[in-house]
Amino acid sequence: MKKFYTLYGLFLFIGVSFLILSCNENTVEPDLYGSISGTVTASEGNTPLEGVSITTSPGTTAVTTNADGQFKIGEVLIGDYSVTAAKEDYSSQSISINVREGQDVLMEFVLQDAPPTSVVPNEPVYVSPVNGTKEVSTQIELVWNNGETVKGDTLFYEVILFKNGEAEGDTLVRDLMDTTYIAKNLNFETNYSWKVNVSNRDRYETEGKKWDFTTEEFPTNGYLFVKDSLNSRDIYSWDLQENHLVRLTYGGGDELHPRIMPGSHNRIAYSTINNGVFHIYTMDLKGKDVFKVTNDRPVAGKHNDGGGFVWSPTGDQLIYGYYNELIVINRDGTGWRKIANAPENREFTQMDWTYQFDNHSEEKIVALAQGEKPYDNEIYLMDPDGSNMTVLVPNLEGTISNPQFSFGGDKVIFSLDSLYEDDRGIQRDARIYSININGTGWTDLSGDDKTGNDLQARFSETGEKIIFMNVSNSGTEKKTIWIMDADGDNRELLIYNGEMPDWYNP
Repeated sequence: MKKFYTLYGLFLFIGVSFLILSCNENTVEPDLYGSISGTVTASEGNTPLEGVSITTSPGTTAVTTNADGQFKIGEVLIGDYSVTAAKEDYSSQSISINVREGQDVLMEFVLQDAPPTSVVPNEPVYVSPVNGTKEVSTQIELVWNNGETVKGDTLFYEVILFKNGEAEGDTLVRDLMDTTYIAKNLNFETNYSWKVNVSNRDRYETEGKKWDFTTEEFPTNGYLFVKDSLNSRDIYSWDLQENHLVRLTYGGGDELHPRIMPGSHNRIAYSTINNGVFHIYTMDLKGKDVFKVTNDRPVAGKHNDGGGFVWSPTGDQLIYGYYNELIVINRDGTGWRKIANAPENREFTQMDWTYQFDNHSEEKIVALAQGEKPYDNEIYLMDPDGSNMTVLVPNLEGTISNPQFSFGGDKVIFSLDSLYEDDRGIQRDARIYSININGTGWTDLSGDDKTGNDLQARFSETGEKIIFMNVSNSGTEKKTIWIMDADGDNRELLIYNGEMPDWYNP
C-alpha cells in the first residue's frame, strides 16, 4: 500500500529521489554455465608442465597451468568448444569437448616435444569474418587456421587491425598461440581490415593477407546515464533490445547529467567542469559535434552538482540556475536573459519545464530554491517568464531534491529524506514522492520495499514509468538505476553501476 499525506502532515515525511542487467516486460533467459579443468604433462617422463597456455574456441578465459600442470576455467557458457594447450618447444594439442550446465569437463593433455628443426610456416588461412562482411558487431571473434609446416612446430601469431584504410595498423596481440582472437570496443560504422602474421619458434615469419569487414550502424539507444569509468564519470547510452552499451564522452573528467533534447531527440545536453565551474555542453547522439553553450554565466549555486539545467519544451532553449538568477539561453549560446530571482538567501539549483500543465496546453516551470544548508530548500512553481512564482513544497525537515513534472503536468515528483539532516548532504532514507500541483495528494512512491536512497527520478515521455537512481546508505556500493510504474508499483532493477538517468522513445 502507498501512503497518502495531506499538506498539514508533511513534517512527518520521508523521501527521495550494464556488462548490464535485464529488466521490464522483456524476459531475458539466464545464461547457463559449466566449467573446464585438467592437467598437462610432457610425454617424456610424464612430468607436469607449468606455464602451458590454455585457450578455447570460441573464446572464453585464457589461463596457464600451475606448477602441478593443472588449470581451471570457471563459468564457461554451455556448448561445444575446442580447447588448445600450447607451450614453446612443445607441439600444441587441441581437443573438442561439450560443456554442460553445472558440470566440470575434466581434460588431460600430453604434449610431445617439438621437432628439432622447422621451416618457414605457410600463410594463415582466414575463416571469419568472411572478407567483405557488412554489419559486423563491435565485438567480433577473428578466426583463422594455422600456417603449419613441420608437424608439431610451435607457431606464434600477430593480429593487426587497420581502420578506414590506414597504412599503419594497430597490433592487437603478439605471440598468440591460439587461432582465434576477440577484437573488442570497435567503432560503429567503420571499415576495418585485419591480417595475421605467423612465425615459428625459430622466428621464421610469414605475413598474412588483409581481409575487410564493416561494423554495424550506430545504434539508437533510448537510455542515457552516467557510469564510473576508472578515474572519471562518463555518459553512456544503452538500449534494452540489442544490449548495445555505448560510451559517448571521453573528456577525462566528469561529464554529468545527460538530458535528451525534446521533440527531435537529436542532441544531448550535459554539464562538465571547465575552469573550476560547471558549464552546459551539447553533443549529437554519437557523442560528436560537441558545443559549449554557457560562457560568462556558468551553472552555479549553493550545493550545485551541475544538474541545475533543463531543455525548454521545444528544445530551442535551455534554462539553468546562476546563483540566485534563473537564466534562459538559446541552445546556440546566444540571447541569454534572466527571467527570475530566487527568494531571499536562496539560489536555483534544479528545475523542470513543461508544455502541459494541469492536463492542458500551458508552459510552466518548477524549480528548487536552495538555502545555505543542503536540507534548507523549497520547491516553487512559476510561468516561463518567471512571473506568478508560488510555493509548492515549503521548507520541510529533511532534504528535497530534483522536482520533475508528470506527463500531463498535473503532478510533481521529487525526492525527500525527512529522517536525516546532515551539513555534508548525506542522506539515509531518501524517497520519491508525488504531489498534485495544488499541494494536495502527497504520495510515497518508493513504498516499503525500498532500501537505501531513491534519487534523480524522471518520468518516461508517455508518463507510464519512472526511472530513478538508488544508492546505499554506506555510499560504498555501486549506484544502480531502476524503473517503476507511475504509481510506484513493479519496481525493477535496470542498470548496475549507473546514475543520473534519462530516457526517451527513439
